Amino acid sequence: MKLEGKVCIVTGGATGIGEASAIALAREGARVVVGDINTKEGMSTVQSIQDNGGEAAFIECDVSREEQATELVASTVERFGRLDVLFANAGVNPSEGNVVDLDPGDWKRVFETNVDGVFWPCRAAIPELRRAGGGRIIVTASPSSFVGWNDNAAYIASKGAVMTLVRAMAMDHATENIRVNAVVPGLIMSPLGMQWAESRGDPEGIKQSIHPLGRPGYPADVAPVVVFLASDESDFATGAPFFMDGGIVAS
Repeated sequence: MKLEGKVCIVTGGATGIGEASAIALAREGARVVVGDINTKEGMSTVQSIQDNGGEAAFIECDVSREEQATELVASTVERFGRLDVLFANAGVNPSEGNVVDLDPGDWKRVFETNVDGVFWPCRAAIPELRRAGGGRIIVTASPSSFVGWNDNAAYIASKGAVMTLVRAMAMDHATENIRVNAVVPGLIMSPLGMQWAESRGDPEGIKQSIHPLGRPGYPADVAPVVVFLASDESDFATGAPFFMDGGIVAS
């Protein structure tokens, strides 16, 4: 197995991409800690892993809060003795609007979750990755890290910040055997993606024309890329976006 003996944290691991990735990481031999504000669904992810013979734990955590993100990492190391992989996946997109119409409270909330919620776990995790002799950080970015569209200013700005932070961390920690990369999903039929599609009267996401491949993605499309980035197979990649976007950025 690709990740035998590794310890991985997945933030936003209760549903969607995080859930599918946590299960896939465990299937490859990793011990997985699911961090999420959603206790019920987070425990369900852990139970799915355990039912298939894997080892996992749930820690309730709001990664936008420094003390909770720090405790997530500390509790993981206390339980499993080390940390090898952080998948900083938690994110929100609560509302739409341009910079004039957007509720300032939504702007703050989006940046607290999408940017601070990457910064704080990474800040806590990097010293532990150093102690382990190196490791992997994977961040969930977005096609909007690279291209814009109408009336979604807060989300687009936050995901642009996330991608540049990936590049910064990749350069800062390259000589420490720490690889930092981003997975870039398109419209994924996770709870967040389904909410977006339903708001447009298209609950299956099929009618949306944003994907040249003609269909939305699913969490199972993204999870294998997360496993690859967590494994030694990705050793020569750092600071890079890995697109699972159905061709959005290429179009």
